[in-house]
Amino acid sequence: MSLLRPLVLASLLLFAAPSWAAEHQHQHGGGQDAKRSGCAPENTALACAQVASPAFLADGSLALAWAAGGRVMLARSTDLGASFQPAVAVNGGPEAVDVSGDSRPAVAADSKGRVFVAWSVRKDSAYNGTLFLARSTDGGASFMPPRHVASDPSSQRFTVLRTDARDRLYMAWIDKREGTAAKKAGQAYRGAALAVAWSDDGAETFAFEGIAQSNSCECCRIAFDFDKTGRPLVMWRHVFEPNIRDHALMVFADRDKPGSIRKVAEDNWRVDACPHHGPALAAAADGSVHAAWYTAGTARKGVFYARAAGPDAAFSEPRPLGNPATTVSHPQVLALKGRLWMAWKEFDGETTTVQAQVSDDSGRTWSQPKGLARTTDASDRPILLGNGAQAFLSWMTAAEGWRLVAVE
Repeated sequence: MSLLRPLVLASLLLFAAPSWAAEHQHQHGGGQDAKRSGCAPENTALACAQVASPAFLADGSLALAWAAGGRVMLARSTDLGASFQPAVAVNGGPEAVDVSGDSRPAVAADSKGRVFVAWSVRKDSAYNGTLFLARSTDGGASFMPPRHVASDPSSQRFTVLRTDARDRLYMAWIDKREGTAAKKAGQAYRGAALAVAWSDDGAETFAFEGIAQSNSCECCRIAFDFDKTGRPLVMWRHVFEPNIRDHALMVFADRDKPGSIRKVAEDNWRVDACPHHGPALAAAADGSVHAAWYTAGTARKGVFYARAAGPDAAFSEPRPLGNPATTVSHPQVLALKGRLWMAWKEFDGETTTVQAQVSDDSGRTWSQPKGLARTTDASDRPILLGNGAQAFLSWMTAAEGWRLVAVE
C-alpha cells in the first residue's frame, strides 16, 4: 500500500487576512462554521472569503471561485496556486451570496475552455435562495451576465456543477417548488426536492430542467459523478418516511433519464432538523462506486465509507473513518488513475487536522491515515480534486488562508 506524502504547493492570503471567529463545532457532526471579521463590507479579496471552490481547466490551469464583499469572484493560476492572475467578478453587483453551511459557489469547466460558475442568493430569512449561473467562453477571463436556470422561483440552493466527457453540463440543486405548492394546497410535504438540469451547448440553453426526486433533505450538499459509461450518479441526504434522513443514490437510466433511488446504508437517522453535512461520491474506472457520509442514526454514528462493485450493486457494510476520540466530519473521496483517496476533518478540541487515506485496490484496503494539513483556527471543509494526473487537497483556513496540497 502506498503511503501518502503531502506537498504544500500554495498557501495564500491575498492581502492582509482578517480574523475569523474561533473554531467551534457545528450543530450536527462537528464541522466548523468559518466566519470572517475585520473585512470591509465591499472587500472582495480571497482573504475575506469563508469558502473557496477549485476546478482544473482543460489547459491545466486552476480556477478558484469564492464569495466576498457580496461578489462572486474567480481567479486563475498557471502554477498550481502559487500565484493568481487578477480576479474577475462573476456576478453583476453586491448581493447576499449564500455561503453558509454546505452552500457555496460551484465551478466547473469543459474541454472547449468554457467555465461555469453557479451560486445562490439568499432572498429572505426563511433559508430560501435564487440560483444564478454565469458562463465564460474565454477560460474565465470574463463572464457573460448571470442567468436563471430554474423554471420555478420558490428556492434553489446547494448547487453542484459537473461536465461529462462529451461536454454536457449537468446541474443539481435542492429545490422547494414542490413543498411550496403543497403548502398552498394545505398538504404536508417532507423536506425539499432534488432538481437537475443539463445543457449540450455550453449553458446557452438547457435541454431539461426539473425535479428528479421528491423529499430530499433541505440543507445538505449534493455529491455527483459519472460511471464508466457516462451515466450520472447523484447522492444526497434524503427524507425517507416518516423523518429518516439517510442517504440515497440515484443512477441515471441513461444520460437523459434520471433513475430510481436506493439507500446507501440503513443508518436510521430520525431527525426533524438540518444536518448541514452532505455526502461524498466517486465512481472509479473499474466501475466501482465509493461513498462517504456523516450520520447520527440509531444504527451507527459518525463518518463512514462504503463501496459498491458497480452503480447497481449493493454497498458494503459501512466502515467508520477517523479517530473516535476526535470529532470527525466532512469526508471527501476521489477516484483518479486507478487509485482512490479519502480525506476528512478531525477536531480534537484545539486543532483541526485533515486526515487522508489512499487505496490501490479499488477501496478493498486502505493505507493508514496520514495528516495532510492542520490549523488551530476556523476552517472550511476539505476538497479533493485532480488534474488528470495528480490528486490535490484544497483547504481554506482562517489562520493560513487558502492552500493547495499535492497528495502523492
